[in-house]
Amino acid sequence: MESRMIILGCVGGVLLLTASVLVAQEAPPGQGYVGTQVCRQCHAPYYQSYIQTPHGVKEDKRTPEAKFGCESCHGPGAAHVREQGGEVPGNGLATPAGPGNASIQVLGPKSKLSVEERNAICLSCHETMTTKVALWHGSPHESRNLTCMDCHAVHGGHPKGLVKPTELETCTTCHQPVKAEIYKNSHHPIREGRMECASCHNPHGTVTDKLIAAHSINEKCYECHTEKRGPFLWEHAPVTESCMTCHTPHGSSHGRLLAAKTPFLCQSCHSNSRHPGTLYALRPEQASQGLSVFQALNNRAFYRNCLNCHSQIHGSNHPSGKSLGR
Repeated sequence: MESRMIILGCVGGVLLLTASVLVAQEAPPGQGYVGTQVCRQCHAPYYQSYIQTPHGVKEDKRTPEAKFGCESCHGPGAAHVREQGGEVPGNGLATPAGPGNASIQVLGPKSKLSVEERNAICLSCHETMTTKVALWHGSPHESRNLTCMDCHAVHGGHPKGLVKPTELETCTTCHQPVKAEIYKNSHHPIREGRMECASCHNPHGTVTDKLIAAHSINEKCYECHTEKRGPFLWEHAPVTESCMTCHTPHGSSHGRLLAAKTPFLCQSCHSNSRHPGTLYALRPEQASQGLSVFQALNNRAFYRNCLNCHSQIHGSNHPSGKSLGR
């Protein structure tokens, strides 16, 4: 009997210690915190959606839930509870409201905080957790006063915490011209779901123009189109300079994402080469005979294009491939 009492006493002591630790996590002394359960009483829908997100995983020490729960982002809630006529838990851990703590921090569109202040709350964790936001300051999106909540739904929502069902829909909320290009005949498989905007771009900032997530446009293209990388014995200068000299990345009405139809595209550079530079031109003697370009047998790429002969347009390793024909 005496041994049972000792065991029960030990178990009771462990439970009391555990309870005190949990209370301390939810309401640290002297800082005006009231704990997540107090927030939950009035904001149950927000709590239920939040607890199902990565932010709500208490077992991960990096998350808000593992720290102060709702108050990790919204700040100490004691003053807010009093303003709403509620009772602050009488455990002596929540202090009266101090200067600057008149209410809770609202982070949505109705927030009184500046864009910088709202983003700073997110960056206080995410800037040290991942390199993807390391270049946020000075990035195009930051300079246009976008907040994290313009793209991300902190209290849950769609995959990756986005405000729209897909990444494409989220990005094209602003980038409407890109959306139109993606729905052209020739396009990367973004609308089919096999690629995303973030496959090529880092929306949080890069050292490259257009938020390209690589050191250059070509380096990003080569991640998938490795066979075009080279080096080649015979190189095509526009290929080594930029893939976008000939291709448009989001979508085109021409095959292979070309910026223009061949041979027009080729002759935008090769205007005075071995072949005449004017499309479907007639020689003087042909014009004097009244022949049309359909009748004249000249060296035009008529009904064809340059690629019929110059098939290795990205470069050739053949000893006789100077003209990129083999």
